[in-house]
Amino acid sequence: MSPIAVNEPNHHVVDVAALKASVRASERPPLPQWPDAVSPDYMYKFKYQHPLPVHGKGVGVEIPQDVDARSAALGIVARLSDAWSRGDAEAFTDLFLEHGVWRDRAALTWDYRTFNWHPAILKASKDLFPRTQVTELKLIDPSPSVERPYADLSFLQVHLGFTTSLVGATALVTVVLTSQGYKIWTLNTVIDSLHGHPEIPERDGHMTGPHSWEAQRAIDTDFEGMDPEVLIIGGGQNGLMTAARLKALGISSLIIERNARIGDNWRGRYEALSLHLPHWADHFAYMPYPNHWPTYCPAAKLGDWFEWYVSALELHVWTSSSVTSASQDDSGLWTININRDGKGSRTFRPKQLIMATSLAGVPYSPTIPGRDAFKGTVRHSTKHDSSREWVGKRVLVVGTSSSGFDTAFDFARRGIDVTILQRSPTYIMSLTNSVPRLLGMYEPKDGKRPDLEVADRIAYGLPLGPMEEMGRRLAVDLEELDYELLQKMEERGFKTWRGQRRTMTQTLGFTKNGGFYFDAGACEQIINGNIKVEQGYIDHFTKDKVVLNGGREQEYDLVVLATGFSNTIDSVRATLGDEVADRFKPIWGMDEEGELNSAWRDTGVPNLWLMVGTLQAARYHSKSIALRIKARLEGLEPQPYLA
Repeated sequence: MSPIAVNEPNHHVVDVAALKASVRASERPPLPQWPDAVSPDYMYKFKYQHPLPVHGKGVGVEIPQDVDARSAALGIVARLSDAWSRGDAEAFTDLFLEHGVWRDRAALTWDYRTFNWHPAILKASKDLFPRTQVTELKLIDPSPSVERPYADLSFLQVHLGFTTSLVGATALVTVVLTSQGYKIWTLNTVIDSLHGHPEIPERDGHMTGPHSWEAQRAIDTDFEGMDPEVLIIGGGQNGLMTAARLKALGISSLIIERNARIGDNWRGRYEALSLHLPHWADHFAYMPYPNHWPTYCPAAKLGDWFEWYVSALELHVWTSSSVTSASQDDSGLWTININRDGKGSRTFRPKQLIMATSLAGVPYSPTIPGRDAFKGTVRHSTKHDSSREWVGKRVLVVGTSSSGFDTAFDFARRGIDVTILQRSPTYIMSLTNSVPRLLGMYEPKDGKRPDLEVADRIAYGLPLGPMEEMGRRLAVDLEELDYELLQKMEERGFKTWRGQRRTMTQTLGFTKNGGFYFDAGACEQIINGNIKVEQGYIDHFTKDKVVLNGGREQEYDLVVLATGFSNTIDSVRATLGDEVADRFKPIWGMDEEGELNSAWRDTGVPNLWLMVGTLQAARYHSKSIALRIKARLEGLEPQPYLA
């Protein structure tokens, strides 16, 4: 899931307060409150509660409407620069609200770390400042602005650039007004470049050697007699964009992809699949989509884009290839054996290894008594392609995340008798109301795209604690805006909720990576009765019946199990073996500070990185991983800060 946008103004979207006022007289009934589908602490160890600095409660004071945002920002920047230049941890900490947050993505810590509240900020700054001097702190574009996402919340949003002895970095600062003056609410510092190692310039392109471009490309991709510095396992968006970032830094890499073609991970899905959110935030590193790209991109078209990306950026890929064994010696050096497309086996000894086989592990199918005796067809959603052959049949879809909805919708479009089986409440949101609030900073305005680096800095700029509180507010807003949709779904027997920790999709995206649905049309089919709803689970099969809990017998010709996937560690285990998998730290889910486990950071296995996440996340996080790998290969990387 994309991070929550805290700065997106509400022009062109419905005013929630006005909506509440307009419906108060009608006293519409509240939506049912079902037991949580996921416990609040499932895969979630974050232990801080961050009260929002709202006006009149606690420390917040409304920023005046006529404030000079730049002058106010320069004041806090001067104090921040002074504290940093002197290495004064106490003065630095005092700039923050008592419940302020400093998050660093590899600029000073060479890890992903979040320091919540004064004691943690003070300890980290005392430890880090002696080894890392910050200089050249300055305002960068866009200009400081006052953001007012709610009537009782206002803050300065300030974009900064700075340097250390090793890196160039950027920062996003949010600053609130208090009775004691301006204080930093959140500071997010991010690595942006490595001194002495800029991205390589474009080459001439003329043929100057003995080989044509095509022949030389084949030679380079063969890696005959040499090792890639980095071996990347998985040719999805994470593998491709990381390879592109590495190449730009002059690092050789080879992608190992098990499918016959790059992009088959998208082409092989059900034929009706399109992306569930607009493509605005999903542009690839160095190669944004062309103008007039479909807003909701078809999966097969995206697969073709993956292939074009490999060709355009001249990435090195072995398709129809797989890892047959992997081992690591005491020095951290890898030995990886690859079976290449029936062309025999090769052994590589890369210095760095990246797992980019997606956040999903392996398809999960529950063990259900009687399945082998059932005369109908039972298949996991990953094995389901189309509804075409099932016209005139009866179908049961088990599961109510995106795949379940998409699959049921495809059957309903062809008038097929389809039922969706729901075991626990599902978070539902309309695209109409959610997209402007989640992706508004990426939306083209007047035919012009926003600066992606700026949009990413904002989208990824808020630490988890404040983001969680904003997510709860947004969940309330969207429930108000989507009330009619949700009420009609409830009337059809479908259970809805506000999501884990009541933060809509936000926490679910960080834990289950499912349990929600952006309404791409299936909800209307449920409301009008074209998709029927059953509650519960399959208890067992007989030869000709599907028996739900409570003894409810049903006849179905096809059962599609949209029951999700196991944890990524199963993919690691299947690819790299037990010895490597057993050393891995937990994957995904929040740690106590508010950082995801293993993703884009220390995995517990030396010289092994985990690249996972959406198209947007792949573009954003691939940059920091590539810079850290470059620093490591050049012998420049300091010890990550782990205290």
